[in-house]
Amino acid sequence: MKKAPAKKAAAKKPAAKKAPAKKTAAKPKVSNIDRLVAAGVIHQDHVSDHNVQVINKFSALEVSALLNLRKKMGTAPEGKDHLRPNFPV
Repeated sequence: MKKAPAKKAAAKKPAAKKAPAKKTAAKPKVSNIDRLVAAGVIHQDHVSDHNVQVINKFSALEVSALLNLRKKMGTAPEGKDHLRPNFPV
């Protein structure tokens, strides 16, 4: 009786090389103070150096919450910058 020839294992194909990830142009990092001033949440003249340091330690989520709150509350009345931001920062 003849034995059937043993099956050969399927040859493994070499793994395809993945294309390198595309590098996107990095946006320059904007400080929290700059974001809040640009959105009209706080007035630059009313912020001390100590407050700048503390505000720049806020997380992105905290800054976004302040920006959203300013949008919902609207802008401060004209000529009454001391009423800005109408909520504690």
